Amino acid sequence: MITAVEEGGAMGQGIQVVRALLSAIATLEDLAEVGDDSSLALSTLEDIASELGGMGAEERRCFIKLLESVAAEEPNQAAWIRGIPAALGLERDA
Repeated sequence: MITAVEEGGAMGQGIQVVRALLSAIATLEDLAEVGDDSSLALSTLEDIASELGGMGAEERRCFIKLLESVAAEEPNQAAWIRGIPAALGLERDA
């Protein structure tokens, strides 16, 4: 469980995990739109949303802080990154 977003260690590792998750989500979104097996891609996105939906309020806040950190480093993708919580049905202020 993530209990704090810290500079360095935990946050650095968290950002790497968030970047990996964003890469997977982007790929699945593309496959859902144009892939041969869009139903599998959509099902996988729903599974990701379900797993992330099980986070507690503090974990969710930390996840969103990590998303914000990545968005700040990726201005061309910032709007999409910041939209991930809503796209996955996660409330930003939960």
